[in-house]
Amino acid sequence: MRIIKKINNNVAIGLDQNEKEVIVFGKGVGFPAIPYELNDLSKIDRTYYDIDPRYYDLINSVDERVLLLCTKMMNVVSTKIIAEWNPNLVFILTDHITFALERFNKGMAIQFPYSDEIEQEYPQENKRAYWIVKNVNHNFRVKMPKGEITCIAMHLINNQIGDRKGKTETASQRSDRILKFAIATIEHDFGIQISRKDLNYYRFKNHIAYFVKRKDRHEEFKDETSDLFALMMEKYPDSFKTAMKINDFLKEEYSADCSQDEILYLMIHINRFIQRGL
Repeated sequence: MRIIKKINNNVAIGLDQNEKEVIVFGKGVGFPAIPYELNDLSKIDRTYYDIDPRYYDLINSVDERVLLLCTKMMNVVSTKIIAEWNPNLVFILTDHITFALERFNKGMAIQFPYSDEIEQEYPQENKRAYWIVKNVNHNFRVKMPKGEITCIAMHLINNQIGDRKGKTETASQRSDRILKFAIATIEHDFGIQISRKDLNYYRFKNHIAYFVKRKDRHEEFKDETSDLFALMMEKYPDSFKTAMKINDFLKEEYSADCSQDEILYLMIHINRFIQRGL
């Protein structure tokens, strides 16, 4: 294996024998001068293929114990729920659980609502999410709120690639699923609870519905907002990070990134929720 880029001393990017890019974990694999040939493959602890480069920074900042646990848990989940999984899901879960543990340890645990609807509609994903939360609680000696089961179930639901369980979704069903994921992500990242009766919620719901309609019609939303986008990205980096998480999910849905304008409007909606302090 040829190591072509260092992430840190124990993580690097390599090319396998088929010239396919892979994330390599192993003690000291990133230490030698790059590039080099890694001939002793026993030094490799684990590998990850098809990872979005956006998660490279996460690898540097995350507790490796969380990443290892998420890897092991997804190995089990993938044998229980037969599906084609988004290869980034391990890192998406790691990011989510890391944030949840940080808030818990700071005494900022938020009681996210538990969804009976998700449990009824997606019993397998909900069951595995319950098991994931139970494992996190056991391994890190915490007690995450029950609503985390719903948050993680949403990640499992939304990161199955292709036609889910052979069901054909209507535009309305897809819109509702995207909305649930986006709202859960915003609530989780900012430690807030968004009222489903608030005007800003209905504005966001309509925005998502129109987004789905435009995508189904292969229409692109374009506006001359590049200056405003740059300003918002600099002024509200946390909103931008959350908007990009939603973009990552939408990219899996539609096989394309959102336009810069769509990301901007996601950030505007996110800031409305934050500023209202719901």
